[in-house]
Amino acid sequence: MDEERFGLVLMHLGRDVDARLRRQLNAIGLTPRHGFTLSHLCENGPTSQQSLLDVLDVDPSVLVAILNDLEKAGLAERKRDPDDRRRHIVVMSEKGRVALDGMHGAIDAIEREMLSDLSPADVERLRELLLRVRPPGESGPCSED
Repeated sequence: MDEERFGLVLMHLGRDVDARLRRQLNAIGLTPRHGFTLSHLCENGPTSQQSLLDVLDVDPSVLVAILNDLEKAGLAERKRDPDDRRRHIVVMSEKGRVALDGMHGAIDAIEREMLSDLSPADVERLRELLLRVRPPGESGPCSED
């Protein structure tokens, strides 16, 4: 009976996807935080370290470690902001774009395997529904009653 509880199904699926993705990312030298950082840089362009702190919601020392890893691997670079020498701007390198493509390929492979028993219409409907699900404790949209 417990295996039919929706929360438990989501927990098991999430754990399995997380483990698979971590293994795939590890094979290309990334962690999920590295991948999320590269994704953000790809979508938003050069970004200040402060903005990355806000987006990643991590301790500054954790961000420094992430950026050190990315720089050491040649995936991103910190540069001084020419308009404010106190700020650092993080820029993704071409090698970072290649790594991000590898991450997207890994995610695509996991999704294909996971969703192989569903029709394209079912996959799209599932995506729509999951995007509407709120994490526990998160309030809904504000309304003026």
